[in-house]
Order: sequence, then structure tokens, then C-alpha cells
Amino acid sequence: MNIIIFGATGKTGLELVKQSLEHGHQVTALVRHPEKLTISDPKLIIEKGDLSHYDDIDRVMKAHPYDAVFSALGAKTPFQRDPVLTEATKNIIKAAQANQISKFIHVSFIGVRKESSQLGALYKYIVPLAMKNLIADHREKEAFLANSGLDWISVQPPILTSGAKTGTYIHEPHINKGTSSKKKLSRANLADFMIDQLHTSVYHQQGVFVTE
Repeated sequence: MNIIIFGATGKTGLELVKQSLEHGHQVTALVRHPEKLTISDPKLIIEKGDLSHYDDIDRVMKAHPYDAVFSALGAKTPFQRDPVLTEATKNIIKAAQANQISKFIHVSFIGVRKESSQLGALYKYIVPLAMKNLIADHREKEAFLANSGLDWISVQPPILTSGAKTGTYIHEPHINKGTSSKKKLSRANLADFMIDQLHTSVYHQQGVFVTE
């Protein structure tokens, strides 16, 4: 498959790039600072652009017939709103629509769900207050997706870690109290799950909770 990745220089984005290449996919990464993406591979194209500029995104999407979009944009801090990332997500969705790239796999956060309080005291009392701005941004981005008409999936992990890829994790459309004992997910396992979604429509236009 031919995939375009946004947020490729972030921790999750790097995992997506590496694992997509390992699977033999053609990958394009649109980044503001190409020098930060040090991976070298004949199947990797690195394009420079600013996600706040719609024309930069549209130009790169028009260059190749992409099969899917991975959006893994990460906020600099969870404690304040980030309108730049929200606008970037809107631009990516708009360009995907204009260029008929239907498959759109997006990284969100389980805190967007009110029922995340079932996951324990951290998500019931602390996360809604400490991360209220991050959650507000994610909800706004998910609203853009919900109205896009794309074949989207919003992947909603709990706290992310730098652990290894194990391939052992739970994914479900609803939170089932007691299913997960760890309530965390490695970025490597997150990337593994996202890449698996390229070949299925099980979570078509849904949010999905993924955890270890």
C-alpha cells in the first residue's frame, strides 16, 4: 500500500514509519523539519511542508495515489489548547477528501470518552482536570472526522509508553471495565494495531479503545 503519514517525527509517527516500511509499504512523510527524520529507505519519501498551510498538504497528496492516511500529530503539552494541531487536522481531512483518499486512521486519546471514568481513579478524577485542554482538542478533531464522510478510525489509547512491540493488546469499540489491567499501551503496539487496520473495516467510522 501507499501511505502518507503526518506526525512522522514524533514518537508514535516514527514507529508508524518504521513498521510500515517493514511491512513493505510505500511511505511518504510530510514534515516541517526533514532533518529530524533520519530513517533512510528506498520506499520512504520525505516531503517538507507546513501542516498549517493547506496547499502544502494538497500538493503532496496530489503527487501520488495514496491508499491511506495516518495522522499521529502529538501536542507539545497536554495542559493547554493547541489550535495549530486542530487546524492541521482539519487541513489533512480536507485534502484527503479533495484527493479521494478514503482510509484515514487517526490517533486520539481514550480520555475523550465520558465512560473512561470506568478505568479507575486516574481517568475518573485526575485526567479530566489535568488534561482537559488536550481532551477538548481531541474531541474537536474527532468531530471533524465524524463529519468527513471518510473511512475513518479514531484509535483511542490510554497513556502511551516506549515499550516494545509485543503484538499482545486488547482492542474493542466500548470500554469494558476490568478487561485491561495495565491501562497503558506502547507506541510500538499502537503502530502495529494501526497498520493492521489498513486491511479491515471492522472499526469503520468508529472510535476504538486499544490497551495492553
